[in-house]
Amino acid sequence: MHPTLPDCWESRALRVAMSEEDWTRLESLILRVAADQPTRARALGAALSYLMREESAAPPESGPLDWLDWELRKTLHALRSLRPGA
Repeated sequence: MHPTLPDCWESRALRVAMSEEDWTRLESLILRVAADQPTRARALGAALSYLMREESAAPPESGPLDWLDWELRKTLHALRSLRPGA
């Protein structure tokens, strides 16, 4: 790799599929961190690391989920997948 990766860093190929809207959001985040990174691959890695840190720092959802909440989410997901163009 050039430039050489720092100690304890590893490079791996990654294939990801997501909506155009999410790609646009990810590209925006990559551009924000790109100035501090020597390569686009490292900028993407920094963006993903940032998202993982933020996710682990997010407070859990309020209140316990019971089976009705789970059923509602499952039904809404199924209905959304039936929409034309979805």
